[in-house]
Amino acid sequence: MSSQEKNRHDRTISILLADDHKIVRIGIRKLISRYNDLNVIGEANNGEETLQMVQELKPDVLLLDVEMPGMDGIEVARRLASAKSPVRILILSAYAEKEFILSALAQGVSGYLTKDEVPIKIIEAVRDAAGDKATKLGRKVVAHISA
Repeated sequence: MSSQEKNRHDRTISILLADDHKIVRIGIRKLISRYNDLNVIGEANNGEETLQMVQELKPDVLLLDVEMPGMDGIEVARRLASAKSPVRILILSAYAEKEFILSALAQGVSGYLTKDEVPIKIIEAVRDAAGDKATKLGRKVVAHISA
């Protein structure tokens, strides 16, 4: 990666990682640390902790797993939407089934990625979500799949 690519973005995007598997959080943090315009500001391992950290830390983007103990990612997204939180949510899940994707997008998430995604796609999705590009695409996908 060239220094031009690392520095091409004007502002730093703050990110909260929410996944109950520490190894996943470590891997994503390591990936994100390679980019000067991205900064992981916190990590949560369950739904309640995620809600609390979003309120306290006010990240730009929440990378959120679907399956977590106590409260799943879809419920977290629903509660954040109900509270009119400005955080942009990207689901990062092991599940690629249509019902999970539709449930997440119906809650207003900015995007849905699977954990086997190419790493640069995750970086691009975070940047798109922070710039509001992904939200508009998500609404179009919901409308298309639901029709």
